Amino acid sequence: MSNSVNIDLLTSKFPGKVEKLELQPAQDAVLVDKSIIREFMQFLKDEKSLDLDYLFCLSAVDQEEYLEVVYHLGSTIEHYKLAVKVKLPSENPSIDTICDIYRAANWYEREIWELYGIDIINHPDLRLLLLPEDWNEGAPMRRGWTGSDFIIMPEP
Repeated sequence: MSNSVNIDLLTSKFPGKVEKLELQPAQDAVLVDKSIIREFMQFLKDEKSLDLDYLFCLSAVDQEEYLEVVYHLGSTIEHYKLAVKVKLPSENPSIDTICDIYRAANWYEREIWELYGIDIINHPDLRLLLLPEDWNEGAPMRRGWTGSDFIIMPEP
């Protein structure tokens, strides 16, 4: 049993499309080109030497200059985790769905679409999950969002 993901396997399998990340605190993490996200995720799930069989979190982050989609996967057999990050442009961001690969991604992807305005290509059921049905005020989790319910906090 290993205590970490074989990152070298991932970078050699997808040369120029997967890059090892050094995060603090230290954890196994990679940056993946969005053009291969489906192929990459399918590989993570199918590759027996990895056993990354469990998607336990999927989120987005507005990093000001770009958006980031962050997938957190785990192995229920090997007991390790992998963070997979994908950078997207702030303008017209989109990424392919992986909900047919990891079923748990379904509602997470809907939430990312709804709150960050990231188009999830080929998602089978993109509809509002958290916001009211008549919502038309944009993506409330994006930096700079100023909808009707936005309250400017006073400077400390």
